[in-house]
Amino acid sequence: MKTILFTGGSSLLAQSWIRQEKPEFSYVLGLHERKLHQNKFKTVVLKYDSVEKIKDKIKKTNADVVVNCIGLTNVEDCEKSPKKAKKVNVEISKKIASACFMAKVKLVQISTDHLFDGKSSFYSESSFCNPLNNYGFTKAECEKVVSETNPEALIIRTNFFGVGPSYKLSFSDKILKNLEAGKVCDLFDDVYYTPVSVSTLSKIIIALIKNKAKGIYNVSSNERLTKYQFGILIAKTYGYSTNLVKPISIDQVPNLSKRPKDMSLSNHKLSSYLQSYVPSINDQISGLRLEEFSNKKRNVIPYGRQDISDKDINEVINVLRSDFVTQGPIIQKFEKRVADYCRVKFSYACNSATSALHIACLSLGVGKGDLVWTSPISFVASSNCALYCNAEVDFVDIDAKTYNMSAIALEKKLVIAKKSKKLPKVVIPVHLSGQTCEMDKIHELSIKYGFKIIEDASHSIGASYKGEPVGNCKYSDVTVFSFHPVKIITTCEGGMCLTNDPNISKLLGRYRSHGITRHAAEMSKIPDGAWYYEQINLGLNYRMNDVQASLGLSQMDRLDEFIDKRRLIAKRYDELLENTIVEIPKQHKDSNSSFHLYIIRLKKNKFITHKQLFDQFRSAGVLVNIHYIPIYRQPYYKSLGFSKKGFDQSEMYYKEAISIPIFPTLTSEEQDKVVSIIKEPMGFQNLF
Repeated sequence: MKTILFTGGSSLLAQSWIRQEKPEFSYVLGLHERKLHQNKFKTVVLKYDSVEKIKDKIKKTNADVVVNCIGLTNVEDCEKSPKKAKKVNVEISKKIASACFMAKVKLVQISTDHLFDGKSSFYSESSFCNPLNNYGFTKAECEKVVSETNPEALIIRTNFFGVGPSYKLSFSDKILKNLEAGKVCDLFDDVYYTPVSVSTLSKIIIALIKNKAKGIYNVSSNERLTKYQFGILIAKTYGYSTNLVKPISIDQVPNLSKRPKDMSLSNHKLSSYLQSYVPSINDQISGLRLEEFSNKKRNVIPYGRQDISDKDINEVINVLRSDFVTQGPIIQKFEKRVADYCRVKFSYACNSATSALHIACLSLGVGKGDLVWTSPISFVASSNCALYCNAEVDFVDIDAKTYNMSAIALEKKLVIAKKSKKLPKVVIPVHLSGQTCEMDKIHELSIKYGFKIIEDASHSIGASYKGEPVGNCKYSDVTVFSFHPVKIITTCEGGMCLTNDPNISKLLGRYRSHGITRHAAEMSKIPDGAWYYEQINLGLNYRMNDVQASLGLSQMDRLDEFIDKRRLIAKRYDELLENTIVEIPKQHKDSNSSFHLYIIRLKKNKFITHKQLFDQFRSAGVLVNIHYIPIYRQPYYKSLGFSKKGFDQSEMYYKEAISIPIFPTLTSEEQDKVVSIIKEPMGFQNLF
């Protein structure tokens, strides 16, 4: 995938461009003064004091294309500050053009339609420039110096509309904001232009780049219309009353700098060069509405979600078109990829982590009369897996700081269990939210008291403990991962068992697939032929298919990237939530969490209850969750005789914990919304 570097990365055009779905390029946002707290795209700080420094930065980003969006675009500001206008619109653009030419990187210079006196219509690329204001004059000068400095540059004259960032609304954003509020929009009915949507603009620019275009191109709609007519189309498309859109003359506005009354551009050169037509303005506005709808859907922020790329989709399609959609070679490739990453000898992909936990128990010999201990703060699968084997279950209370199984509580429980001769056969520590339990201590206890260990690392692929990857089974007999869509990587549904023990490995392989083996060494006799297999155990069909494995294999390419983004989001939460009504999650010094979850705990206060805060999140479209309801509280487990007695830390946790959104594509704006609900919940009063 090629890379576009946006100089002026916080600009309206850059921010609107990167919101387009399924980008063909990867994006880097070049920032100067404004800081963007976002995790989706790479950012780089750019200083424009020398051509050499700009060139070096461009090379470091590995950019294939630079889109220069830098500009002082407010007409009144350009009149008040002509020196600043010249510096920003001319001098910096010249340096960028020179740096791109030296670095042999394609430059796209964004220009304007304010270049003419407005006495004609449908200006072409060869029309004489006669600007009426300082903004138009500096942009015309910019075109001249960029062309002279960088003959390969592509200069785009345009006037665009689209979905802008919260700090900078586009013209269409401003119209919609008024219409949504039921306010009147006064729009010029004597100023003509040929606006184009950012969605259309970005696609056309990419097409021009691919066709190696250079020089000046007008990118505009086919229709010439007034600002008032544009407003009417917006109102009709979005279903608002057109009575809210009122026509006024530009001459009615006092103290306004001189502006052309006709800025319409001809796109004949563009259409001829690309052998295609620009969509109608109606279609473009309809597309804008779909984009708005998509963004509004994301106003509902889940606590977690998958990130599926075009590459992921293509890998799945390749398997669907292959000879094997199940029991094929991709399964083994996926298993090996995960095993290599975790530095473990054996791995077995399953159709869910629940299945993986079940066969892990079976492979360790869990059966009737055995006892399995786990954490009550987990999903029910962590304990159900033992019940599937007709074993009994019990729970160990959690640590107050990490919310994982407490090694201290485990030891106390083991001392009592030894006296009553009811020691567990297996202990299943759960790495809640991606942070590991104190596995060295639990492992020491396993040696002393003779139990096996299954690490429920459903949340933790990509995490590390004492500098080593979770899943290496250094402190356990089996580790289990989950690939559910909200987990770190996904196979839609899926899980995996990992082990270093060759005997456990054989059992895992058999229990996963009907208890059947095709390995001669495991059979009761010499095989009858190449077709021969034997059922050794009563197994199950818990296999993952190749379609799922292809997605997982592709996702593994981005595992470290996903983890890095989650850690950045967690770090920002830590900073933003300091000194608030919630307690941020504490991290153990030996653990480097994968941050599948970010769990806050509500401090005692007189302003808001746990339920009220949860409900306020949900009513605001932030789909927080509780991870988890203590398992012993479930009606089924109550029927087995469990109660909350003896689980003081788990009870306190349940009354305070809320999982707030964390996933790689969570934007800074979405994160800010989450934090604002915590900092200023309904009913919370600032007393100073």
